[in-house]
Amino acid sequence: MNSRRNFLKNIGILASTSPLAFMHSYSEWLSEEWNSIDFNNMKDAYSLGEDVVYLNHGSIGTIPTAVHKAHVELLTACETNPWFYMWSGEWEEPREMVRRKCAELINVSENEIALSHNTTEVFNIMAMGLPWKEGDEVLFSNLNHAGASLPFVHHQKRAGFTVKTFDIPIDRIPELTKEEVIQMHIDQITPNTRLLVLPHIDNMVGLRTPVKEISKAARAKGVDWVALDTAQSLGMIPVDIADMDLDVMGTSTHKWVQTPKGVSFSYIRENMFEIMEPMWVSWGQTRWAGTARRYEDYGTRNLPEVVAMNGSLDFQKTMPSESREAFHRGLWQYAMEQTEGHPDVKWRSPKDWELSGSLFAIEISGEKATECFQRLNKNHGIVVRAFDEPELNTLRVSPNVMNTKDELSLLFSSI
Repeated sequence: MNSRRNFLKNIGILASTSPLAFMHSYSEWLSEEWNSIDFNNMKDAYSLGEDVVYLNHGSIGTIPTAVHKAHVELLTACETNPWFYMWSGEWEEPREMVRRKCAELINVSENEIALSHNTTEVFNIMAMGLPWKEGDEVLFSNLNHAGASLPFVHHQKRAGFTVKTFDIPIDRIPELTKEEVIQMHIDQITPNTRLLVLPHIDNMVGLRTPVKEISKAARAKGVDWVALDTAQSLGMIPVDIADMDLDVMGTSTHKWVQTPKGVSFSYIRENMFEIMEPMWVSWGQTRWAGTARRYEDYGTRNLPEVVAMNGSLDFQKTMPSESREAFHRGLWQYAMEQTEGHPDVKWRSPKDWELSGSLFAIEISGEKATECFQRLNKNHGIVVRAFDEPELNTLRVSPNVMNTKDELSLLFSSI
């Protein structure tokens, strides 16, 4: 704690003198800070209110206090001389540090990383920028998030392609096998399917898609492009893009990677650079030709938030992805056990971890999900996500690394 106080006392001085020196000092200090964290009791590392039981990282996450402090100081430094920090090149290397760390996190080349805003942005780029021809088909399931679906629905008439959707049976989610999920996707592919869009983990019931197997089968059937939404997986489970044979990956790092809001990154495969047009057009498209940077340049941008991502990405490296997955699996297993034998609670998510994640749905019999959430929030400070759908009257629970089994116990006892 003394180390933290001393660092935070001087962090503003570092930020206001040399951003690059600040980032190196910040990274070194943060590495020591993270290594001292007790991963069984992490709430003190965050700014969450004492009366808040936050189990909704699937909607929007919370960042460590140290990262938040760095973000604030970078914003403050920027305002002392906006031209210098935004346009003199002083923040170019800290920004490229972020790019390299993003590439390392998903095992790709840094030239294939675009520092975008969120998942929805990259799917808009695809909908508007790919070389569509009349009769082309975009395929995705009912579990695809709206941010990865609506861009294609909106632009299909203008671009000339059609959207095809298919249903994964919501009522059968707990009993589905990996083989069934793979076959459901393969069966829907036609000779016209040009693009297949997959959620790595969907945002309603937490079904983990067998991406590698589906991508391989799709290529064999002539699909040109496979795109993946990792908004609900990156930072929770290992994500090795190089092992999945993908063309584009979108994510929203404000969820599980715990970055400041409004910044994220995308993966765009090198072979896409010549065939997919950028959505933003400025002078930078010429400068960044031959790299994914051409998809992110829209002129003046939010560099303090981008540079602050360094701390969040450093934090990801302190807990190996396998250990992080094991932690989340423990919470998932504990929550599933809480529903067993309970007459009023029904598990609506996969029961096989290979098809699951730390995002799961529970149904409360005899009570509307939104009303149940309001009761839990008012009486106990519990934050989850309610779904009131025809097939899904559920609470979606999405704990992250600062959450505990005691908090899950409070959730179920309160229900």
